[in-house]
Formats: sequence, C-alpha cells, structure tokens
Amino acid sequence: MKKLFSTLLILTATTLAAQDTLSILSYNVLNYPVSNPTKADTLVPIIKLLQPDIFMITELTSSSGATTILNTALNINGITFYQKATYFDGPDTDNMLFYNSDKLVLKSQFQIATTLRDISEYVLYYKDPNIAMVTDTIFLYCYMAHLKASTGAANEQQRNQEAVVFKNYLDSKSAILENVFFGGDFNLYTSSEPAHNTILNGGNVPLFDPISSPGNWSSNSSFASIHTQSTRSNSLPDGGAFGGMDDRFDFIFTSGDVLNGSKGISYINNTYKALGNDGNHFNKSINATPTNTAVPANVADALYTISDHLPVFMKVAVDLTVGINEQTNIINWKGYVAQKQFYFTSNQVENKVNVLVYNVLGELVVAKNFNHQNSFQLNLNTYNNGLYVVKVIGENQQKSFKVFKK
Repeated sequence: MKKLFSTLLILTATTLAAQDTLSILSYNVLNYPVSNPTKADTLVPIIKLLQPDIFMITELTSSSGATTILNTALNINGITFYQKATYFDGPDTDNMLFYNSDKLVLKSQFQIATTLRDISEYVLYYKDPNIAMVTDTIFLYCYMAHLKASTGAANEQQRNQEAVVFKNYLDSKSAILENVFFGGDFNLYTSSEPAHNTILNGGNVPLFDPISSPGNWSSNSSFASIHTQSTRSNSLPDGGAFGGMDDRFDFIFTSGDVLNGSKGISYINNTYKALGNDGNHFNKSINATPTNTAVPANVADALYTISDHLPVFMKVAVDLTVGINEQTNIINWKGYVAQKQFYFTSNQVENKVNVLVYNVLGELVVAKNFNHQNSFQLNLNTYNNGLYVVKVIGENQQKSFKVFKK
C-alpha cells in the first residue's frame, strides 16, 4: 500500500548516524516435520533471498525439526552464525526462534500459556561493541503466536481470549518493554474481529500493523496484494489448506517505538511484505500463471511446497549512535512519520521547545509549545495535501523537517 507520508528529509546539517539493518521473518511452516520431514532444505532459496537475522516459526512439531532446519537450511554453504532458542514442547504445535548470532544475543525466553497453544517470548539484544550491556543496549522483544483457527463466533471468542492473555502479559512487563515484534498465524478474517482490536488497543501497550490495512480481508480481491494464505489452489498430501490466495492470516505487529524509532530500532518504510505475493494470484496458487513477479521461480515453487502460508517479512534499522550519544552528551533530535503522526524525539529532556509548522507558501499553519519533554507528536491527519516544514526550536539548537502529505 502507498504510505500517506513520505520519509522525512532533514534540512539542516547533521552528522549521519551509523546504522545497521535487521531482517525479521515470521512463518507458519505447516506441521513440520510431521507433514513432510524431508522439506527443510526447500527453505534454502527463501533463506538465501531474505537472509533473515530473526526467523520465527510456528507449527513446529519436534525439537529434531528445529535442529534440522538449523543445519540444513540456515547454517550451510559456509554460514555458521545462526543459533536457535531452546525448544519447549507445549500443547498442540510449537514455536521456535532462529537468530544471527553475529548481530544478536538471546537474553531470555518464556512461554505464555493459553488454552490452546503457547505464545513464545524471545528477548534479544543487539551486539554493538560501543554499547555497554544492561545500561545502553538495544533490546528486541519478539513474540510468536498461533491463534485458534476457523470461522464462527466461538472461534473468534477464543482468539480474543488468547489475545487478552498476551496483552495482559505485556502489561505486566510494560515498564521495561521496547521494540516489540508480535508475529505469527493469527487466523483473523477481518480487522473488526475482537482479537484484532485487542492486539492493537487492548491493555497499556498498543501495537500497530506496519502497513495499516484494516478491512474485511477474507475472499476480498481488494486485499489481494497482502493475502498470506493459501499458497495452493489444490490439495497436497501434507494436509495444508487450499483454494488459493484469499486470506490474510499472518502478521508482524509492532510497538509504536519501532515505527517512530525512539528506542534505537526503526521500521524501514515499504519493507513489510508477504513474501511472494505479487497481487496477481488471488484464488490461485502462488506459482501459477501469470508468472510470479515478486520472487524468482524457484522461490515461488518453494513457497508452494513448504506451507499453505506465505512468510511475512520486514526490515528495521538499528541506530548505532544510541549508546555513543549518551556517553558524549550530544543532543540528538529525530523526526519520524508513522500512523499519520509526526513524531519528535530527543535523547534528553528539553526544558522548552517551540514548534512551528509552515505550508509551501511560507504561511504559519500551527504553533505549539512543549515543556519538560523529550518527545511529542503532531496529528497531521487534518492537513491538506502538500509540502510542510516542521521547525523545532529549542534552547540550544533548532532543526527543520520537511513533510509531504499525499
């Protein structure tokens, strides 16, 4: 989907921040290895294309399956840096995390019990030699879920109950949470489902759909470009669903700090994808005619073979100056646009900032003051289309940000 606002362009002279990127992948691997114990190496072209740093899966059925994926799809062809979390054999099928140990360390993990399946928590931190562990390290709180399947009021209610359990758990940790990624197969047919509302708005930790695409997704060609199931129009021996691409079951939800970059991790615009969905295979197999234009043919074939779901993928930037700025007392101002809001953050509390918004004619549109804060946001939803300049004036510096509304 088109973003409402473009990336912000900083107009004043600034020092370029050192950055790294992390690739995050969430995938329902269809009852692996029970469904087909020989299909792990079919993941190879997908992993080669995406090179994920964080790879979360659901519908895992054994510890040996996780080990096989690690050794036959990830750590191959000279690659040795992937590691996996500890396997927990919970009720029904299970989850697993694989991660790039050159960039990340797995600090802890925890199983959140629901009535059907566990939701898994994986707490990672970024390995930056310039950041001292515990005090300045950038943490990522990653969660993987598989909510109750199927249509009907009873199933919707159970999905919501599972979402409530999860959001209550986040509330219990809200004081320390940062950079939350909630992936999985949510079996949601529409954004009006109670579970979807609970995930986004329940409790004290709001989450966001990075592509902000509410609607009735199921069997609706208007959402053909974001559907994630089914990759097959016909039945295969592994027991997966069929009927072609017509549902959006798979997501990666994020916390607001990922969208505004306030905790050292920021979503890279337009990187959130259902891998292999080119928008041209509604009610068709992912590798059927017309030729899939989103991925190479061998990847489309692999997606068809491995699972009835497409994996969901996104990239984030890691701000490597977070720890350095704290140590050298450099005032670091940033501006971001997310969810139709302009976000401003500073690495220190500002006694007073004046905010002036000008249109393309140089006319003052908005004037506001903020006192004793290190962040604020402006609602741009009511602005007319066009170019605006947001000028932020503090006691020791000022900076302007260019914003396009489309």
